Amino acid sequence: MEIKGIDVSSYQSKPDWAKVSNSEIKFAILRIHQKSGTDSSFEHNYKGCKSNGILVGGYKYSYALTPAQAIDEAESVISVLGGRGIDFPIFYDLEWSQQRNLGKQAIENIAVAFLTRIKKAGYKVGIYCNLDWYNNVLSDTLKKYDCWIARYPASDNGSVQERLRPSVGVGWQYSSRGKVSGISGNVDMDVFYKDYKEEVSAMDKAIEKVILTAKNEIGYLEKKSNSQLDSKTANAGSNNYTKYWRDIKPSYQGQPWCAAFVSWCFMEAFGQEKAKKLLKHWPYVYCPTLGNLFTRNANPKIGDIVIFYHNGTFTHTGIVTAVIGDRFYTIEGNTSGASGIIANGGGVCAKSYLNSQMPGTKFCTPDYSIVSDASAPVKPENTSSNTAQTGEKYMFNPETVKAGDKNTSVLLLQEILRARGFKGKGGKALELTWTADTNTICALKAYQESRKEVLEVDGICGPATWKDLIAI
Repeated sequence: MEIKGIDVSSYQSKPDWAKVSNSEIKFAILRIHQKSGTDSSFEHNYKGCKSNGILVGGYKYSYALTPAQAIDEAESVISVLGGRGIDFPIFYDLEWSQQRNLGKQAIENIAVAFLTRIKKAGYKVGIYCNLDWYNNVLSDTLKKYDCWIARYPASDNGSVQERLRPSVGVGWQYSSRGKVSGISGNVDMDVFYKDYKEEVSAMDKAIEKVILTAKNEIGYLEKKSNSQLDSKTANAGSNNYTKYWRDIKPSYQGQPWCAAFVSWCFMEAFGQEKAKKLLKHWPYVYCPTLGNLFTRNANPKIGDIVIFYHNGTFTHTGIVTAVIGDRFYTIEGNTSGASGIIANGGGVCAKSYLNSQMPGTKFCTPDYSIVSDASAPVKPENTSSNTAQTGEKYMFNPETVKAGDKNTSVLLLQEILRARGFKGKGGKALELTWTADTNTICALKAYQESRKEVLEVDGICGPATWKDLIAI
């Protein structure tokens, strides 16, 4: 397998990535940060690649002479990325002559410091160097990382010189004088032998494990008392009794439980000791605390813990399960299927949001390398027809609601109508009564009236109304 690509920086100014995508180029490795700050073309290059289907990697030319300086370089890279995902690794560019003079062990210490910090932020890592550095400067430890090797002749004309192809590394930078449609002047040309887009790493498996654990809980309703805690729907109420508090901190039973749900999922997937390391404390019960312990990224990645900013503080939390463009998907405890942030909604639910419409909301990335060996599969529950994987449905298939009904479907209806601002007779705010009383039906009809182009105004919440209500 061989994948063709390029690496670029501000030296290539602002490439026309639409034109690049029409060539044989499948990936681009972007300089993220230079000595003076963010590469001036990075934002243009990242957006251009992502919008044109070109896989993205990154690199950082190192000027570090100590591990502390290397960590600072890593923090700069992480800050520029702001939680955004990339497909290929972030490569640490080792070629500065002043580093070479430090010796193998010092270089190893510097590189490991950088790579470890980047890896903890949730990114794949690798090393860029020329063949001479690989053979004579890199330690055996550093050679175990994915290495991208530069080697091209003095008579470089942009073409592949097979005689120079290295026998080591996962990628080869074979020219600095390539020509690609959409790029003015010369550009570095590369081939890689590893398709990172297809790779499922141990960390990826760990993330999948915690997400599947959370998905298995969709449909759980909090209880009105400390009874039948293990049943998803029995003894449902609004008193914040859950199995999650019982299992992680029984003395907190009856308190809001969105963070408890996150703690429980990590504990269930990896055990309490590793969950403690992942969350940096135990248990996670308060959103601002987590925000103070982690780098708060502006953009989500799969496996992140989201801390929602609402009414002037971090007030709600969940687990990010997918990211598609600006929209991110979550599984949350103590919420409802209504649109927007529902910080005390009574159940476990799959939801989605537009990140651009969530000012102040941040994303914390656990160090999944801690548990990358704990990737045994979690057996999914039977969720073929009653759970949502991408926020398309609520916690269960709700029943038709008509006047006088008393059940959890009525509670769900009341929660959604109240969250959307629909009120009963005389503008009376809806109460969570579990009963389809006059105020509930009045609010329902008002909702149907607002959607009369697609709904019948009959005061009955049947399949069509449910579908419209809970569409996300």
